[in-house]
Amino acid sequence: MAVPDRAGLALAGPSGAVLAAAGDVRELLTRTERDRADALRSARDRADFLAAHALVRLCAGRLLGRPARGLTVVQRCEGCGGPHGRPRLAEAPGTGISLAHSRGWVAAAAAHGPVGVDVEAWEGEEEQPPDWRTVEAACTAEELAAVRADPHPRRAFLRQWVRKESLVKVGAGTLDEAARLDLPVYGRRPPHWRGWQLLDWEGKGAVGCVAAREEMRLRLLG
Repeated sequence: MAVPDRAGLALAGPSGAVLAAAGDVRELLTRTERDRADALRSARDRADFLAAHALVRLCAGRLLGRPARGLTVVQRCEGCGGPHGRPRLAEAPGTGISLAHSRGWVAAAAAHGPVGVDVEAWEGEEEQPPDWRTVEAACTAEELAAVRADPHPRRAFLRQWVRKESLVKVGAGTLDEAARLDLPVYGRRPPHWRGWQLLDWEGKGAVGCVAAREEMRLRLLG
């Protein structure tokens, strides 16, 4: 039997690489998850959904020293009661899990406490300007100045955005008040925020971040 991991774990990579490594991912998912995937119109969206929900089981399995096939991911919206919202493990409700997907990229994380992960793909859009209204609404004055000064403002904004989104997923803030999450500008200061550890990563065409209060290990796939 595998030994449980003391540190949290995050995995990220292209959806195709995850699906190729995970085998028949539909066997891992619950009927509810499979139905949600089938309801998506885009083949890429379906692949992203399946890959992310498989990857979070792989993360949790390695963390707990248990087979991924024996873990059930449950999501239930606190507002409407629908099968979405913050995920949890039915077999280990005290274990924190999080997942994200974005246009061909997926990320997942598992930890012994609260954890949040986000990923945003930028490949093919690096030279396009960001939506400045969104940037202004989500950034502090210092962050906004850094984004405007960056030669690639779209990617610069996404680096800050994934940090904020990961903190929202652990309950440290909301998207409605994203500008109040006054984070260090990427690359200038250690990425810590009020006790939360922020683990930044960048792949070939995407950026991401994991937020947790414990040590996290990261592995990029593909």
